[in-house]
Amino acid sequence: MDRAVIAALLLALALPAQAQVPTPAEAAAQVQTIEEFLGRGKQLFEEQEYAAAIQTLAPVTRDARATRAQRLRALELIALSHFIRADEGAARATFERILDIDPGYQLRDTSGSPKIRSFFDDLKKQLIPGYDPAAGADLEHAAPTAGTAGRPLEIEVRAIRGSERVFEVVVGTRRRGELAYRTLAAGAVGNGTWRARPTSDPSTQPYVLEYYVEARDAGGGPIARIAGPDAPLEIALTAGAGETRRPWYGRWYVIAGGAAILAAGITGFAIAASAGPDPGTLPPGSVTVTK
Repeated sequence: MDRAVIAALLLALALPAQAQVPTPAEAAAQVQTIEEFLGRGKQLFEEQEYAAAIQTLAPVTRDARATRAQRLRALELIALSHFIRADEGAARATFERILDIDPGYQLRDTSGSPKIRSFFDDLKKQLIPGYDPAAGADLEHAAPTAGTAGRPLEIEVRAIRGSERVFEVVVGTRRRGELAYRTLAAGAVGNGTWRARPTSDPSTQPYVLEYYVEARDAGGGPIARIAGPDAPLEIALTAGAGETRRPWYGRWYVIAGGAAILAAGITGFAIAASAGPDPGTLPPGSVTVTK
C-alpha cells in the first residue's frame, strides 16, 4: 500500500471523531419523537396498560435529548404504574429519582387517590428535611384541554385541603419554547375556589401553551402547586386572531421613509394623522417634510 495512503489512514484514526451537531430540523424531529413517546405512554397509562406504559416511557428517562420536564413527566407515570401494579419498591425508587431532580416536585396525578398521596408524602418526609405536608394545601383544577390562540382560557382552582392557608393563587403561562412565564393572579370566587382567565398570544399557527398553578401563603411563599415551572401542563391551541401587529414605528415604510429623509440631509419632518384632510402618499397617514 502506498505510504501516503497509510499515513492518511493513521492520521484519521488518531484524530477524535467530531460530534455531529443536529440541524434545527433534526433537533425538532428529536423533540417530536420524545413527545410521541410521552403521548403514547400516557395513553397506555390511561388505558390501564401499565406494563406497556412503563416499557414505552423508560427510554425517555434515559435519553440525553429529553428536557428536565419531559423526564419528570415520564418518571411520574412510571412511578404511578409501578404503584398501581403493587410494586412499591420500584415505585419508591422511581419517586426518589423524581425528588433527586426536583426536591419540591408536586404530583401531577389527578386521580385524587389518598394512597398515592400518602405514599409520596411519606417518602418526601424521609428524603426532604423539614418537609411537612400538613402545613401546605392540596389543589385540584379544571382546565380546557384545547383552546384558540388570542382568546382567553378559563382555569378554575379549588383548595381541597388547607384553603385557610391560601392567600393567593397565580397561574403561570408561556408558549412552548419560551423561557419565561407570565403570571396572572386568580380571582377568589368563594368556597376555597379561585378562577383565572389568561389570554394567550394570537398566532396564525397552532401551538402549545404551557402552564402551572401555584398557591401562596400570606408571606408570598408557595405552599402548593399543580405541575410546576420545570414540569408544566399543556393546552393545545388552534390558530386564531392573527399575529400581534407591529407598532406603527416598526413598519417597513416608516423605517424606509426615515432612512430616505436622513440620506437626503433633511433636518426635520412632521407626521400628520390619517384623519387629516390630505390622505398623503404613504398610507395609512400623510407625511409632510419641512426644511
